[in-house]
Amino acid sequence: MMKKLLIAPALALFLFSCTDSDDCHECHIAWDNGSGTEVEVEIGEFCGSELSDVESNGYTLASDTVIGNDTIPAGDYAGTDIHCEEHEH
Repeated sequence: MMKKLLIAPALALFLFSCTDSDDCHECHIAWDNGSGTEVEVEIGEFCGSELSDVESNGYTLASDTVIGNDTIPAGDYAGTDIHCEEHEH
């Protein structure tokens, strides 16, 4: 009985540590407007291989996005324009 009580917490710890490898981070496009100010366009949360993909290959903004007085044009944004919080690629 004692072994079963020890196995359950160990198994739970293992399972939770596996999900940590699938880190998720909020990402945004860092776009410089005409006056040289960076405007951030939030593009959502990405996890695991999707996170690596968006950081490496970039992101396609499907439509123009208006933030304050700035209009960020639709189009493809390179991986260097994509920033994911607290994540180093």
